[in-house]
Amino acid sequence: MAKNKLYFIGYGHMAEAIYQRLDKSLFENIFLIEKDDDRRVSIDKKKYGKTQLLKSLHGIKFCNSDIVILAVKPNQIKLICNEINSLIIEKKDLPEVISIAAGVTTTSIKDYIIQENLSHLQNFLNIYRAMPNLCASNGDSITGLFESSVSDKSNSKNTVSEIFNSVGEILWVKKESDLNIVTAISGSGPAYIFYIMEVMINSAQELGLSEKDAKKLVAMTLIGSGKMGLSIQNLKEQISKVSSKGGTTEAALKVFEKENLSLIFNQAIEAAHARSKEISQSNE
Repeated sequence: MAKNKLYFIGYGHMAEAIYQRLDKSLFENIFLIEKDDDRRVSIDKKKYGKTQLLKSLHGIKFCNSDIVILAVKPNQIKLICNEINSLIIEKKDLPEVISIAAGVTTTSIKDYIIQENLSHLQNFLNIYRAMPNLCASNGDSITGLFESSVSDKSNSKNTVSEIFNSVGEILWVKKESDLNIVTAISGSGPAYIFYIMEVMINSAQELGLSEKDAKKLVAMTLIGSGKMGLSIQNLKEQISKVSSKGGTTEAALKVFEKENLSLIFNQAIEAAHARSKEISQSNE
């Protein structure tokens, strides 16, 4: 079976994380398309094997079931989609499109690509959205995925899954609006965890530990708790087991409850979710 070609349009840190961990044998050729001259120079210094580094889409000819990853900033999506439009003539030229641009809906992307000149291809373009997070750089991302497919072409959903499995776990959502929740929880989540880490590390240092020891203690506690949390059915019950009457954990939890920490967290996540929805609506 013939292999697809893979195109990264935009090669920022997230695209690089995906490319570096990707099973490149899945594809016939891989193209990195990056218009920024300085960024291309830095890419060129690295060893990328037979992967081709290009400045633009000029001269590209898409084939059916090739895969295009839109990895540019949201405000650049429309321009890139217009370029893709100009390269499509008939059904056999339609690639599969994956966007990792936050807030740009599959409907908007389709409208940008399938303009009046391609209206006859409206029912043949498959578009996917992906929301990985910062942890993709070390292979520990959780990526929310949404499929807006209108045709079943060559197991493309399986290929999309393989691409993002290369940087961690995946979660397919049924509604595109659920990606706003994914954004608020796991997309922004690393920043929440780093915030907590910083507070705990500073507290440990104030109590007398070195920065190195404090960071190791906090990081490993979070890693271990996260792994354990995956298999815990009732987190509230587990918290109670750790909180001995009159003990140290209970003393800390009483402060959390007094200051209503859960409410603060809920409000923060709701604010992130609302902002994600606003961004999506502004890009429609």
